[in-house]
Amino acid sequence: MKQNLFNILIALCLSFTYLSMDGKCLKVKSSRSTGTPVLICDSVDFRSDLTRVYGKLKGAPHTSHRIDAVKLQSSGVPATDIDGVDIKRWFQWEEDGEIPVEIDFPPMKERSSLIIEAATPRETAIWTIETVPTRAAKRKKNTK
Repeated sequence: MKQNLFNILIALCLSFTYLSMDGKCLKVKSSRSTGTPVLICDSVDFRSDLTRVYGKLKGAPHTSHRIDAVKLQSSGVPATDIDGVDIKRWFQWEEDGEIPVEIDFPPMKERSSLIIEAATPRETAIWTIETVPTRAAKRKKNTK
């Protein structure tokens, strides 16, 4: 009896947690980069507490690089955190020339595209990301 009650409580907690999640993780339709390093974006997660860009930085193997600042080009809003590399610190590309990263921005509404500027000592890289719209966004667009 206690085990059944425990299982029911766990199931209820998990379902409430799932229903309370209000973010939308959108797949990326295309990701283009000018300059180095190149960002290959996988997805963008629009959540109530932050917006997170998932992807990989790509560069020449066995060389070093540094990112001094990352911001949204349209609004100038800077990134709040980057996992994978440290801001204003040199890093080394490994043999495959890829580093997985997660770039966090303040929360924002779902967008169909993002343009991100990454300042480096050598040049400014521009990363253009286009997301696949959700079904709700497609319906809203078609009704206009």
